[in-house]
Amino acid sequence: MTDPAEHRAVDTALRRYHRAGPRPAPADLALIRQRVLLRTADPGTRGVPGWSLRRVAVAAAASAVVAGVAATAVAVWPSGSPSGTVAGAPPGTGTAATGRSGANATDDAITEAITGADSAPATVDLVVRRVANAQPLDLRHGGYLYTARHDVSVQSATGVDGSAHYVTEEVSERWSAVDAGTLPELIKSTRGLNARPLTPEDGARLAAYGTDYTTVITSTYDPATDPKGDPGPAPEPSLVNPTPAYLASLPTDPERLRAVLRAEAAGDGAAADADHLIFKRVSALATAADALLSPELRSALYRVLAGLPGIERVPGRVDLSGRVGVAIAETDRHGRRTEIVIDPVSTRMIGFRTVALTGIDGIPAGTVLFSATSDQKVVAHQGDK
Repeated sequence: MTDPAEHRAVDTALRRYHRAGPRPAPADLALIRQRVLLRTADPGTRGVPGWSLRRVAVAAAASAVVAGVAATAVAVWPSGSPSGTVAGAPPGTGTAATGRSGANATDDAITEAITGADSAPATVDLVVRRVANAQPLDLRHGGYLYTARHDVSVQSATGVDGSAHYVTEEVSERWSAVDAGTLPELIKSTRGLNARPLTPEDGARLAAYGTDYTTVITSTYDPATDPKGDPGPAPEPSLVNPTPAYLASLPTDPERLRAVLRAEAAGDGAAADADHLIFKRVSALATAADALLSPELRSALYRVLAGLPGIERVPGRVDLSGRVGVAIAETDRHGRRTEIVIDPVSTRMIGFRTVALTGIDGIPAGTVLFSATSDQKVVAHQGDK
């Protein structure tokens, strides 16, 4: 926690140099203060290089104000959409050597700090600081939650010589009415994409078995018009079918939220697996309703994860189908590590993956058994993208 003396030093620097350019609004000053303090945090606890507070605070404040940059507010939008806006920055302003504005350079430093953090608590602490600047989606007009997802999984076929494994991909699109929860009302999917043997040995077995694993299947499913099933009454809002109103009812204090998750997990399995089940609950919630999470709830969920026993930070970066993030992971008793992957810029969950840390039924150790990455946004009508 930054002490009052640090706040006063930054405020003094900001106020001293504000005449060098257009004066930022009070809210913008608060954002600049947060970024400067993060940049100058104690390297032993924040993972950011530590310099003289007053020297860097004055330099950073002067640079930001001269450039007319208030701060970059990270918006809660899918990847590919603008992750933030620079308020009050005239065209062409920035550092001559890099062409980067002061706020963007600070953003880069924060991203590097998140990527370089060596523990789950340190990673989450830095991510939560950035979440504080995120703007929630405007859900006042309802609409549909649109989810575009890409899955990669290892599948198996069995024959006389044992199991043969292959990798296959699926892309899907889902639409669910925001006010009714996250259960989809329309699903479009294509399965069997880019199917290939896991190893050359698997390829030989699959050929010998005559397994047709390369067929591509495209389908559209509308539960409401499915003649084979009765959709029945709509399920109550819950962690597995969250509505905006339900999410707003959840506590944002990490301890209280952990108690809610633990109570929900109690119905899923033995008490000895409670922490593992909480991890699964958070992963499922972030997967189903990532775009609907408020910054406060997102921060609390990440805090809950960081506080679970056995949670670790996967070093460096994790690549999910070309999208790069940082991973918080949990390993089960079967040697399978499940990783929740977070975008260090937007703070949203990119997706998750499961890695076999030991050999399983002929699958080599280190194999990614399953990975999923998704983007979400709110659209006006079913079928919109």
